[in-house]
Amino acid sequence: MIECFEKANLKRSIIAGVLLLIATFLVAVGVAEISFPETILTFTDQDWLLDIWPKAYRYNIHVGVGAVAIACALIVPALKIQKDFSTRALETLCRIGIGGMFIFASIFKIQDPHQFATLVAQYQFFSALHLDFVNNFFSLVYPQFEFWFGLAMIVSPFVKESAFAIFWMFVSFIIALAWALWNDLGITCGCFELQDGNAHDKAEAWTSLIRDLILIWPTLWLAFRKNKSIIGIWKKDNKEA
Repeated sequence: MIECFEKANLKRSIIAGVLLLIATFLVAVGVAEISFPETILTFTDQDWLLDIWPKAYRYNIHVGVGAVAIACALIVPALKIQKDFSTRALETLCRIGIGGMFIFASIFKIQDPHQFATLVAQYQFFSALHLDFVNNFFSLVYPQFEFWFGLAMIVSPFVKESAFAIFWMFVSFIIALAWALWNDLGITCGCFELQDGNAHDKAEAWTSLIRDLILIWPTLWLAFRKNKSIIGIWKKDNKEA
């Protein structure tokens, strides 16, 4: 039995687990508020709130960032209460959450590479470098990277390699979104759904950029974890044996 589940530590592990569950819920709410309005996890677009405060929907990013900040604040006492359990739980949650997100994000692009190529072209990044021919190749290959590295993050023991690859994907997303904002491009992100690519404001680019700037940090943390399967995370370390 690993140390955090021994009788002497069980109570502390349960308390830490409750804090981490609340933090996980808040992160989910935060990401939903920032990037996925009008979903089951969002509050600022609820009819009852809009009846009380009609302009609440304008503050979805503020609420989202606030929820993530509170979640981070809850992680600190969880680590202090039971560091061993909290670290294992955080790694498990981050791997499932980030890996699952990349798998989900890849499906629409794999199903419709032509539409994804249209969305990539709207960034005008490759055209600015006179590399228009890269656009179609990128649109075919990149979703495959998202899918397979996302899957590897969850089911394989190679967390360092998977997280490192996903980290650089986040870097590329951030560069592309910053490029779009710098050049005053109204874009459709194309991260999780394939729309028509005819957006006329920068709101979606900002929300996507904020989301990626948040999620890149747990990904970087995973890149420095030991290579273990998710099941292996919960096995007793040699030093505990």
